[in-house]
Amino acid sequence: MHGPDQIKSLRNLYAGARVAILSGILFLSGTGSLIFETLWLRLSGLTFGNSLWSAALILSSFMAGLALGNAIAASSKVRRWRPLHLYAALEMAVALFGCTIVFGLPLLGAWMRPVFQTLWSHHAVLLGLRFVLSFLILLLPTTAMGLTLPVLMEDSILPRTNFGRAIGLLYGCNTLGAVAGAVLGEAYLIEAFGLRGTGLAAGLASCIAATAALLVARSDAATAARIPESIIPLRLRISYRPPWRLLFASLGTGAILLCLEVIWFRFLRLYVASSPTAFAVMLAVVLAGIGLGSVSWGATHRRSPQPHQLLPVFLLLAAIAVLLSYLFFPGEAVRTRAGPFNLASWRDIGLLSLALMFPVAFLSGILFPSIVARVQASVGDRMNSTGLTTLFNTTGAAAGPLLASFVVLPSVGFQWGLLLCTASYALLALLVSERSSWSFRRPIGLILIGLWAAVILILAMFPFHRDEAHFAHASRLYQADNDGRLIAHVVKKVEGTSETYQLLRRDLFGEPYYYRLLTSAFSMSATNPRSQRYMRLFAYLPLAFRPESEDVLLLCYGCGVTADAFLHGPNIKQLDVVDISKEVLRLADFYLGINYSNPLRDPRVHAVVQDGRFFLQATPRQYDIISGEPPPPKSAGAVNLYTEEFFSLMNSRLKEGGIATFWLPINQLKVEEAKAILRAFHNAFQNASVWASADQEWIMMGIKGPGRKVKEEEIRQLWSDPGAGADLRRIGIEVPQQLGALFLMDGEEIDRITHDVAPLTDIYPKRLTDELWDDAASHRFAFA
Repeated sequence: MHGPDQIKSLRNLYAGARVAILSGILFLSGTGSLIFETLWLRLSGLTFGNSLWSAALILSSFMAGLALGNAIAASSKVRRWRPLHLYAALEMAVALFGCTIVFGLPLLGAWMRPVFQTLWSHHAVLLGLRFVLSFLILLLPTTAMGLTLPVLMEDSILPRTNFGRAIGLLYGCNTLGAVAGAVLGEAYLIEAFGLRGTGLAAGLASCIAATAALLVARSDAATAARIPESIIPLRLRISYRPPWRLLFASLGTGAILLCLEVIWFRFLRLYVASSPTAFAVMLAVVLAGIGLGSVSWGATHRRSPQPHQLLPVFLLLAAIAVLLSYLFFPGEAVRTRAGPFNLASWRDIGLLSLALMFPVAFLSGILFPSIVARVQASVGDRMNSTGLTTLFNTTGAAAGPLLASFVVLPSVGFQWGLLLCTASYALLALLVSERSSWSFRRPIGLILIGLWAAVILILAMFPFHRDEAHFAHASRLYQADNDGRLIAHVVKKVEGTSETYQLLRRDLFGEPYYYRLLTSAFSMSATNPRSQRYMRLFAYLPLAFRPESEDVLLLCYGCGVTADAFLHGPNIKQLDVVDISKEVLRLADFYLGINYSNPLRDPRVHAVVQDGRFFLQATPRQYDIISGEPPPPKSAGAVNLYTEEFFSLMNSRLKEGGIATFWLPINQLKVEEAKAILRAFHNAFQNASVWASADQEWIMMGIKGPGRKVKEEEIRQLWSDPGAGADLRRIGIEVPQQLGALFLMDGEEIDRITHDVAPLTDIYPKRLTDELWDDAASHRFAFA
């Protein structure tokens, strides 16, 4: 027989083992859930658009579903179901509906296209429809996700453990599982299995978590009385008074961290390329900090008569960490290879991310379980307290990115955004601290006063011009020559809703020679002579072969060079310019020069701030010419503007015989990647060809249908027109015969060189990798 002490020891050992098993289950759940989340956001962008407003709607829909699950957990009791059985059912629901969304979302855009086109002139209604659709699509799986952790806290064995310890370990392991999902999905699964295969892998992780929960529940069956199961597992019942101060702290910490995440990601893009790998690494670092912080809290948490006294300490430490991680950011420690598009390695990105984001993320991981533990002491019920705290935290997390993107960054910029987040953490520390904690006679009082003094001292000594050094780092490569002499200066700097922009100008003999538009640390467009030549050819090639063109669509404005060339077309009546950034369009007024006029001021031009892909889906209009010069294929979010499905959308919006021209930067791609894009374009346009000057900026041209034979006299019309002729001669195309010299290959040659290459598609975006290209191989391919 065992004595009382031995029985207690065995129970504690069993409870500890139970926490470890449930932590492993939640790790798998976090892995599957994060993979699903990234897939849903990626695929929703294909259907509803990738503009900032569209992304905000999708994020709001996702967070609303999570909040609904949290709200149900906060106001319900598990009724006649074992919690592990209910948890398994929730995970199976996530797997089933998650995979259904992954397979169904790509089809939804085509199904909804007639509706979008009907509502195109009613933008408010169209925006509302997209929100309702995205909310309804994501409702069931996200609600189930929001319920999983609170329901698991109702497990019958967990009351034998300290609640603060249990919530710290379980929440931390769930978040660390999300780290695995972020890295595994981006680094391996999408490339190996495509988006659908990755969705199945995420569903498998959720199913394994559900199966493990059922096996654990089955092992309890021999020792527990059978609980009859009801059809409705939850019963609405609120029997507590919410601790509002703590809940507001949960709301605030969620909002501040997600606001910081947006600010951090924007700031880091001044140092690293904006690529899918960079985003995955940065997200993984934030999640790892949260997970490790929560696990550390759970591992070190002990019963204490007043554990709440540490909460204001952690909030003040977070405020200090925001400032110090920015002030001591080691930006100069990482050097990337100079070139048109720098892809830093994941190690470099990880180093910068760790230095900037990990300290605050780690403290945030401590804050959440410590707040939940205090709420549980007030509420009593474990599921209700977890659901209630998570509800407010999720609501804050939904508001944080919107606040950062639409208010903080456009209004005050990233540096003042960091300062505002610091002040917010400090104010939350005041909110949750008790008057007795400020006594000089108590150690906690001395600690709080010392931390407040540190915050005030750092703010008083803060170098408020520090942001100028970071902007200068981003523009340094383009402002100085190889000898370090300054050759260009910044004309305008804008921190917009989605990007940071710097407009550089180089003068010659006291007059503007050319401009360069920087997006974060990347040169997105320029008006120098070499760029002028190929950008204007995007307009003059289709105008030469279809001189009767009246309606033109230009996707991505850049510096306005192509738009200006299109307006020289003799018969152009309307030019629709679509760009995802309103800041790019506003910068058009800052370009100066001899004979320069802002194309957007021309009455024939209609500018639209919208994602180009959604515009093609939703507009009912058809065009004679569609031209696209999007960001480079390897920049984050741009790959879906180079896929077969996108090119097919372009084809569908052309009139019969209409012409599409599209940019293909050979010098920024591996040879097989360039071939994959060529294959995708030719699959969408059977009548396809490729044109180029003596550089690696290729122009893919596709004609809808067989086209028609153009007489030489028609082509000569461009050179006869005073405006177009002078412009063509200015870029070195002095006679029509020189246009023919730009021809590289026709459809048959494209077929020959790409016959063994799979096309780039929406489902297999990783056929375009984040790996650096081989300059020598690209050069041989371009000029062979």
